[in-house]
Amino acid sequence: MPSFIFDFNGTLIRDSHVMEQSWRKFIQDLIGREVTSEEFDQIHGRTNHLVFEYFLGKKLTEAEGEKLTQQKEAVYRDLLLKSQQAKLIDGVADYLDFLKENKQPINIATVSPKVNVDFFFDLFHLEQWFDYDKVVYNDGTLKSKPEPDFYVQAALNLNASPDQMIVFEDSSLGLQGAHNAQAEHIIAMATDDNHEKLLQTGLIDFVIDDFTDPRIKNIIDFYDE
Repeated sequence: MPSFIFDFNGTLIRDSHVMEQSWRKFIQDLIGREVTSEEFDQIHGRTNHLVFEYFLGKKLTEAEGEKLTQQKEAVYRDLLLKSQQAKLIDGVADYLDFLKENKQPINIATVSPKVNVDFFFDLFHLEQWFDYDKVVYNDGTLKSKPEPDFYVQAALNLNASPDQMIVFEDSSLGLQGAHNAQAEHIIAMATDDNHEKLLQTGLIDFVIDDFTDPRIKNIIDFYDE
C-alpha cells in the first residue's frame, strides 16, 4: 500500500507570498539590505538554520539558529493571520477525507519548526487527518531538502516503504528531495502559474492547481488494479 506524504507550506496552504514577505522583512532587518530574487531562490525548502548561515556567512550554534528561528517564525505567523492566506488550498479537506475513508496512510514532511506545526494543527485542526506524533518537521536531526531524509522518515513513521510514497510538493528543492527519496510518484503544486517550470524539472508525474484535480484520486485506482 502506498503512503501519501505532503509538504505543508505552499502545498496544503498557499502561503508562498506571506512566507517570502516574512523572510524578506526578517533578513533585511538582520543584515541591513534587501534579499535579491536570486538569493530568495535558495530559501525555499531549506531549513531555517541553513538559511541564516547562508545570509550571515558563518556557522551558527544550535542555540543561535533556534533563537533566530523563533523570531522569524513569529513574524511569519503574524503576517499569515493578517493576510487572506490562512486557509487550506481548495479541495484539501475533501481529498484528505477521501484518503482517510480509503484507509490510506498519510503524513506531513515539512522543514517548518515545531512551533509552526503546533500553530498549523491548532489553526486547521489537522488532527482530524494526521497523527501529530508521526509528522516530520525540522528538529535539527535530519538533513535539509533536497536530501531525502524528511520524506524517508515520514514514510517510515507510517511503517510504509519509502519507494511506494506519493509525494505532494511545491518547491524545486522539495521535488528533488522526493526524487532522491525514490518516491514512486511526485505531484507538484503550482504557484503563480509556474506549470512549465515544474514540468521542466523532469522529476514529477504532473502538476495540479489545487486538490480538486481528479487525477489525484485516480492514483488509488492504479494500486487497486
